[in-house]
Amino acid sequence: MILSVGCTLGYQIHAPIAAFTFNVLANTDAQQRIVRETMIGTPEVPTEQIATTKGNRVLRTEVPQGPLELRYEAIIDVNRPALPAVVKADNPGRLPLSILTYTLPSRYCESDRFSPIAWELFGQTEDRAEQVRAICRWVDANLKYAPRTTDARTSAWDVWQGRQGVCRDYAHVAIALCRALSIPARYVGGYAAGLTPMDFHACFEAYLGGEWHLFDPTDGIAPDQIVVISRGRDAASAGLTTIFGKVQIGPVVVTCAPFAGVLSTTPAGSAAT
Repeated sequence: MILSVGCTLGYQIHAPIAAFTFNVLANTDAQQRIVRETMIGTPEVPTEQIATTKGNRVLRTEVPQGPLELRYEAIIDVNRPALPAVVKADNPGRLPLSILTYTLPSRYCESDRFSPIAWELFGQTEDRAEQVRAICRWVDANLKYAPRTTDARTSAWDVWQGRQGVCRDYAHVAIALCRALSIPARYVGGYAAGLTPMDFHACFEAYLGGEWHLFDPTDGIAPDQIVVISRGRDAASAGLTTIFGKVQIGPVVVTCAPFAGVLSTTPAGSAAT
């Protein structure tokens, strides 16, 4: 699936200078290829791009007092592996250390508190793929989408008790339940086609059969219609923006849809202001 994605972010800087990190560029990995992309800042400001070990690409910049608009557009070719029909349980002690960390509790995903619940609800089968599918079905059926009922302090356990939240909260609950079953799971932020209203989207990946597989417990959007931006243990390590300084945040416009144009043979460009 070839997707056209983009965002426009607006700010008014009130401090003499403010520092930003932007994590809105499409991730670079084997499952999604950047056909082309552009990043335009108004006014033009120097930026530094940093790539992380998870493929996240972070832009850093310092901006003087006044308005700032950041506009990103990209064409992404998404090709994700199919989920195996049946996945047997891994021996957690044999998992690579880089994967093992995603079986442990984190700030927003208190998987240690979910262990008895997860085994009661999803422990009837040893098929790991079916367990993750069942978790997604449960989250979708039992949590109520309720904007503005949660905030940056809300954890998976809070959502479990209140039974409501937004896509970020749905993802945290699903991750916590997977980890409680010793299934490695990590948070994913990205662009997703078909959202109403359109916005950035949160989902998660589970490590099954030696590969990471993408799941959307909120809207059931197909993996090949999601462009990954950031990955982390939870939202705390996969934020889309970090701001230092007195800044007023303006409107955020996000786009993601199947690409309907004609692709040229021009190589993908690098992000620049």
